[in-house]
Amino acid sequence: DMSGSSVCKATMKEAEQINLVFLNHTGCQDAQCLWNLNISQILQSIPWIEYPSWASDDSFDLPQKGKFDGPMTVVDGYVVPAPPLDVWKQKIPGYSDVPYVIGTTLQEADFAPRYTNISKWSAEDYHWFVNSHLNTFGGHFSAQALALYPTSEFCSQPERCVEKAYMTMVSDLRASCPNNVVARLAAETLTSPVYRYQVTYTPSRPTEISYLFPYNSWFAFHTLDAVAFFGTLDFALGETSEDDRTFQRLMRKYLLHFAKEGTMPPEWPEYPNRTALLSTTLRVEKNYRSAQCALWENNDMFQYAWIS
Repeated sequence: DMSGSSVCKATMKEAEQINLVFLNHTGCQDAQCLWNLNISQILQSIPWIEYPSWASDDSFDLPQKGKFDGPMTVVDGYVVPAPPLDVWKQKIPGYSDVPYVIGTTLQEADFAPRYTNISKWSAEDYHWFVNSHLNTFGGHFSAQALALYPTSEFCSQPERCVEKAYMTMVSDLRASCPNNVVARLAAETLTSPVYRYQVTYTPSRPTEISYLFPYNSWFAFHTLDAVAFFGTLDFALGETSEDDRTFQRLMRKYLLHFAKEGTMPPEWPEYPNRTALLSTTLRVEKNYRSAQCALWENNDMFQYAWIS
């Protein structure tokens, strides 16, 4: 599971209510009218910005209290009998007990930052944006977050330290820490092995903007693991360094081993015992980024994780 959405719980009734927004925009009263809509009419009727916000323009940004994106998948009670996490929690019969690997990248959100001028932000800008979002939750939330995400952390690109800090914060909240919750629950429920990885590799150069990559991503962006596994870093970056190719070989080595054997090699322990950090080498760490994830979990931020 590469950078999967952690929240999947919308009922059929909720989905029907959400779809009414689209239906009302079309002005249709029957199915034939819907069938007759042309592409432009459909696109104009989709609620891109208003809830359910199908543009999901804030999914690569910090949340604001009470602002959510609507779901795309439905727990209909038949094909999907219950929310996947509830199936595990309640041990509802029917789930597949198979080896499971869950991965994220350290700067998922750097794939498509909401603010395209983020590379030009100052430290003051960084504090302002964090405060403007997290202060909506009250308390000392934003101050705690800023203390845990200093702009100096692991910064090898001095002119982009602010971008890296903000993208890491967003990615932890939206993807990495919620996927820890998923992995932890999987490990508690399944008898099969569960593994967790975080890609920490910073490519040698930014991605080239294309129909697949909307931004010059400098860090461990969303899909970096998939791009490396399929051996297409040269397409993403334009050209690759020896370190890029070493990282690519490492991704393929371990994921192919997992596909063939159903386990990882001994140097990669199961979760939650260790998290594998993937770069040009494999490193494992216990309680990886536990302080950062505790902040989000203790403040009920799981509900703002990526939704499917």
